Amino acid sequence: MPLIELQSHSTHSDGQLAPRDVVAEAAKAGVTTLALSDHDSVAGVPGAEAAGREHGVEIVPAVEMSCVHEYAEDLHICGYWVDLAKIEPACERAQDERRARAAEIVENLRGFGFDLTLDDAIREAGGADSIGRPHIAKAAGATGDLGPFFEEYLVPGAKAFVPRRWPDAAQAIALIREAGGVAVIAHPYWDISAPGEVDDLIRSLRADGVETFYPTHTEEQTRHLLDLCAELDLVPTASSDFHGPTHKTFAKFGAYDTYGLGEPQVPQRP
Repeated sequence: MPLIELQSHSTHSDGQLAPRDVVAEAAKAGVTTLALSDHDSVAGVPGAEAAGREHGVEIVPAVEMSCVHEYAEDLHICGYWVDLAKIEPACERAQDERRARAAEIVENLRGFGFDLTLDDAIREAGGADSIGRPHIAKAAGATGDLGPFFEEYLVPGAKAFVPRRWPDAAQAIALIREAGGVAVIAHPYWDISAPGEVDDLIRSLRADGVETFYPTHTEEQTRHLLDLCAELDLVPTASSDFHGPTHKTFAKFGAYDTYGLGEPQVPQRP
């Protein structure tokens, strides 16, 4: 049986391994089709493609665009088969937005007495392109469980929070399609808990597919997403969202469950 994994992350975003090592881990796990889908970056795709040829793993060129929606402050849309050169300007703008947002958060925290700089957070991230709120929290001195720090300072409505401003979900889908790609709504039940909102999100965005099989999706949630895919003629995809071998949540390939309800598909190249 083929093992399809249409999300994984490298050191070009918030993953632990270089692209070639992500592919090597996938090959060891028996993955036959893999997408390296770094957040707002396609810099690692050429390396993944080279490693894929070496290990006999089909690589789908991909990106995971971070965006905003009324139901989720941080919604993700995956783009598959994207032209790397065409999507790169959108990635560059998203990275600029990411750095500017991080700088605002850092300044807000400094206003609450924290002794940190943007450079401190960048060092935690290993690079400015992958900086996120967990890196800022660690740079501010948070250790262990970051949940309490996030609740007080870094979630919507908290003291130092700064919202994402661009792109919104519809813009992200348009950017992916303009780059020749296929747009798939990533792990909807990870970002949104209410079934009615998930239903409305998928119906209203008119993407090309939905990440249906996912480690945190329950059988009921998976069935709901499969039913929507069948009704709306969307591609049901799957991933374990691999971030690295010691990641607390997404540490291995083959971690999603189909519950015997169906099989994941790979979107066709446009």
